[in-house]
Amino acid sequence: LWRLKIRKRFAALVAMSLMSSLFSAQFDPKKYEPVEIEKLKATPEDLKNKKVTFETVYWRYETTFPPYIERSGYKAGKDYYLAVDPGNFPVMADKTDEMNAIIPTLKRGSKIRVYGKVKKFSSPPVETRFPHYFLELDKLEIIEIGD
Repeated sequence: LWRLKIRKRFAALVAMSLMSSLFSAQFDPKKYEPVEIEKLKATPEDLKNKKVTFETVYWRYETTFPPYIERSGYKAGKDYYLAVDPGNFPVMADKTDEMNAIIPTLKRGSKIRVYGKVKKFSSPPVETRFPHYFLELDKLEIIEIGD
């Protein structure tokens, strides 16, 4: 009888833990600071490790990356590289079911809003013209479909 009570309590604790983790993972746009694209382009280092949001134009995606991006932990088959305005500030996204449904069908020139954390690639690029900073994507919203 006491084993049954322990099992029930354990099951209840596990269920509560799962429920709290589900609710804590809810997306809250208020936690992201709106920023202007020009600020990102000029001084991304000022926003390093901060949660930001901005409207931009989507151009294309890639699933293979330069070696320095792969050395920073991003892998073909697991991640997307989204080319957006400004050109020196890519958006890196995990290949999730949600992203797999959105990104391959997203049209060039679409206006989007992105939410995420500004990060620096841990491995420097060979050429300084390549991006040093990026947005680690948390959420993507489509504002207007491109042509």
